[in-house]
Amino acid sequence: MRHYFHTVPGRLRIKSPFLKGKSKSAEIERLLKAVQGIRSLDINTVTGSVLVNYNPKMIASEKIMNILKKQGYFDPSKAITNDHYIHTAVSNISHTVLSFLTVLI
Repeated sequence: MRHYFHTVPGRLRIKSPFLKGKSKSAEIERLLKAVQGIRSLDINTVTGSVLVNYNPKMIASEKIMNILKKQGYFDPSKAITNDHYIHTAVSNISHTVLSFLTVLI
């Protein structure tokens, strides 16, 4: 599993292998709910995903990611963005389709 993040003002999704495991759910919730400006959390420890809804006037998504980084739950240096994820997926599909068409021709 890769590290991944997608952010729009007020919403941040992070996926990380370090977020997997039921025992981490309570710790992550305690850690982030204590941060002023975070409105709600949706934690999925099966997929290793955290969806954070926050007030962008009170806190930036980078600060939230940094909090998770400091606790060892996220490594932004290994993360891909949503744009990179989509670009890679489209490139892979294009390559597969072209390979298939080459075989047919």
